[in-house]
Amino acid sequence: MGTKGCAGDPASAGSRPSGADVAEGLCQELLDSTFFQENWERKPFHFCAAEKGCSANRLPDALFADDLAAAVGRAEGINLKMFRSNETSDLETPWHSYLAGFSMVINQADRHLKVLFDLCKGLGDRHFHHVFAVVYLTPPGSQAVRVHTDDQDVILLQVWGSKHWTVYNAPTHLPYTEEMLGKEQAVPGNLIGPKELDFTIRPHDVLYIPRGYLHEAATSTEASLHITLTVPTSDYCWGVQMVKQLNSELRSGQLLTPDSQSLCQASLAECLAGEAPKDELDGKIQDMLSRFLSNLSAEAVLKGFESRMAKTNLGQDQQFSQLSEGSGNVLISRNRRVRLMYGVTCFCEEGSQEAIFGRADGRCMRMEITPSSSKLIRSLTDTPQWVRDLPCSDSFERLCILHILLDAGVIQVFLRGPEESLEMPQR
Repeated sequence: MGTKGCAGDPASAGSRPSGADVAEGLCQELLDSTFFQENWERKPFHFCAAEKGCSANRLPDALFADDLAAAVGRAEGINLKMFRSNETSDLETPWHSYLAGFSMVINQADRHLKVLFDLCKGLGDRHFHHVFAVVYLTPPGSQAVRVHTDDQDVILLQVWGSKHWTVYNAPTHLPYTEEMLGKEQAVPGNLIGPKELDFTIRPHDVLYIPRGYLHEAATSTEASLHITLTVPTSDYCWGVQMVKQLNSELRSGQLLTPDSQSLCQASLAECLAGEAPKDELDGKIQDMLSRFLSNLSAEAVLKGFESRMAKTNLGQDQQFSQLSEGSGNVLISRNRRVRLMYGVTCFCEEGSQEAIFGRADGRCMRMEITPSSSKLIRSLTDTPQWVRDLPCSDSFERLCILHILLDAGVIQVFLRGPEESLEMPQR
């Protein structure tokens, strides 16, 4: 998978670019004055690495399957969601869900992975005030969500595998959050216009989609990982910021006389029932808004925006410090060794959808598996083997299979190398 064969396998961990390096490449190769004049919040854009080189998106050289598995362990129950055709998974673990064809979505993944944190901070400081990252890992032959629009501008970096994208028109120019389409119900056919972009994205490619453009994507025969760098631009617009400024001044009491304060706290019920004098209410509202407008200025709105962005970025920093610590419940990586647990035997035919594990005491466990898992499971013995050497065409699928077997208690993971004393974690 990807440009190096197996999905997410590093050629050399020591040669990885940092998140700051990835941000610099993106800024130098793509986010230039031409992009902001011609594309930003105007029209989508596909940067094809096969034609223009790999420097704009260095993330495939920086983010690997082990990193993603660690992020899953940290994000599970907080920011991790599993989707297939707009439906969520009810399977017991994300490993089971992924092998069953569900896409993994890690919201605010920059809080869990340093390379993404540094990438987002670099872009935020340079261009966008605040950026956060979302991980989308889609198994073969899948679609996570149907055609829809977003209220945010997104820059997608393809990491491994491929995915077919179709970007259509923008039914609403620069929509607010409540104007998004396709989230709760399917987009009406009459709103879907001609295709703006129709292509297959590959590692090192970049796709930019302005907010409001309809889009959808699906995998074919290989899994796909892309990272969406999200700029919450609907929250940056003047309309939203002026409302936030009004809310801020109301909460601070700057606009409130005793009469207007009682108005803000009162229920609408009396007015809806026709019991409150509307002329009196109109006067109080007009007085309050006059006070607001008399103090309203571009400088005041911008100052309020900068203050809110500072709090948002501080929260991002604090959450990264908290959530990136440790490795969650993930024990398996490509540089560890595994074997069948002592006394466990395995029978599994190649291409089978079932594996049978026997124990020394005569107990037997039947496990449903995917046909693509059978080759790996058949290769397991009572001799320790490096995870990276176990047969599987997709590095992340390999980790999913092994985590499921570890949870089932049929394999042992060695946390130290062969030259050191071995440890056998109990799960």
